[in-house]
Amino acid sequence: MSHPSRPTFDPALPDRTIERLRAHTDRLIPAAKGPPRRPTWRESALGLLLGGTSAAALALLVDSLLVPLTLLLCLGGTILLLGLVSRRGSITDDWPDLIMHAFWALPTSLAGVLGAHWIASEVLGTALPGDPALAALYLTAGAAGSAAIMRPGMHARLAAEHHDSYVLPEDFGRPSSFATRREEPESHLFARLQQATDRVEEGRHVLGHSFDASHTLPLLRQEEWRLSQELLRLRSLRRELVQRRKDAVSDQVTRALAPQNEAVARAHRALSHRVDELAAYGERVHAAVIAHHEWEQCQEIADRAADYADLALTSGQDPAPTEELDSSLLSVRAAHSVREELVREAVTAGTTLSDALDKDPEA
Repeated sequence: MSHPSRPTFDPALPDRTIERLRAHTDRLIPAAKGPPRRPTWRESALGLLLGGTSAAALALLVDSLLVPLTLLLCLGGTILLLGLVSRRGSITDDWPDLIMHAFWALPTSLAGVLGAHWIASEVLGTALPGDPALAALYLTAGAAGSAAIMRPGMHARLAAEHHDSYVLPEDFGRPSSFATRREEPESHLFARLQQATDRVEEGRHVLGHSFDASHTLPLLRQEEWRLSQELLRLRSLRRELVQRRKDAVSDQVTRALAPQNEAVARAHRALSHRVDELAAYGERVHAAVIAHHEWEQCQEIADRAADYADLALTSGQDPAPTEELDSSLLSVRAAHSVREELVREAVTAGTTLSDALDKDPEA
């Protein structure tokens, strides 16, 4: 692995939020795009609620605005229909398509608004001044729209609100097929760190109760997030320094950049050392996982040894020597011993690493 393969999330986020964002990575916003410049989802929901309430008040107080308010509600319904159609089939990708679909969306919205208005009029009657049915429709539209925007499953809202709480693979530049280790050293370092976390996650699932990562794994995730921020900052400064060297107009300018070059090199060496420690632990866990799979496969072979012996007897061949049948059992015992030893080593390494991270989280 030489390039980050998945997003990394701030462990401070709620677990449920991380699960939703991880399930919809296409909604996540790359750092290059910066924070969303449009109004936040909370601001949009509040604006929609206040707009619906204001329109409802106008429907009760100003009779001359009833027709414009009705047409405005129909227009809102038309926009909603076009949005739903576009999200389902992406058939409103350009203005001609949008206009074509408006010919059926507008009448449908008009019929829906008038039908709902008639039903609300029958229920509310004329107890209030103005048009209480239209006011009720606006209140309902404002409340329903705000609830739809703010519902917990709105993945676009979550991605926008937490845009500074995750790191995407593209934040580290081009994929490995286009960028070398020399071009994107931070990307390669972070990929190794992610691989270490993934290997411990795999070990927890494969090795079961014999491998307890309940304390080490959260620390690894915290370290992955912390190092992602440091590596991104290092990448930004290194790229700025590379550009300054390219723009240098004389050797004197190049020599003036020497202290900054040395600072970047020292930071890279320090981060590399930290990643090496975490990656070494991940390799130990991976070795234990491989040994576990070897033991399982040897056990399966031993379980079928009797069947193959029966096959030799029924086919008229000489039965397999006892030593050959016993060798499979010996392989199982050997594989199990190796597995247990590697798991113990991984657990010990995890304890040592956890103690080191607990004592000095910045080391």
